[in-house]
Amino acid sequence: MTTDERTAMLRRCLDELWNKGNVDACDELYAEHCMFHDPTFPMEGVAGMKSFVQELRAAQPDFHMDVHDVVCGEDMTATRYTCAATARNEFRGLAGTGKTYVMNGMDMSKWEGDRIVEQWSVYDMLGTLQQIGLLPERMGTGHEMPA
Repeated sequence: MTTDERTAMLRRCLDELWNKGNVDACDELYAEHCMFHDPTFPMEGVAGMKSFVQELRAAQPDFHMDVHDVVCGEDMTATRYTCAATARNEFRGLAGTGKTYVMNGMDMSKWEGDRIVEQWSVYDMLGTLQQIGLLPERMGTGHEMPA
């Protein structure tokens, strides 16, 4: 698989998965034994990813991801994206507030052949929780500089 083919496949599968809710795209993108490293929501394998997407889209039916950049190397890809949605219903312990959010994030993925075998994710969960009203806009420490 060339880097251009890998990039096109990644973009297409992410669109199918996150924007259309087609969890079958996981079977094309991820190896059966894929490991996911998510700082907030642990997932066990491809079945865990499918469940995560289904739960998220049920709680936030307008969820949308825009992929801005894909950097592709020999066996690694880096993806930079922005997600947006409305927190309509409870999701994994987070209350549905009816408020919208915009969240930036990045993934680093390790490939074997034409499938991802390991993925690390980082995203602005703090900013998201602030936008949907579950945390205060400004979390002070009591050590702020005077204005």
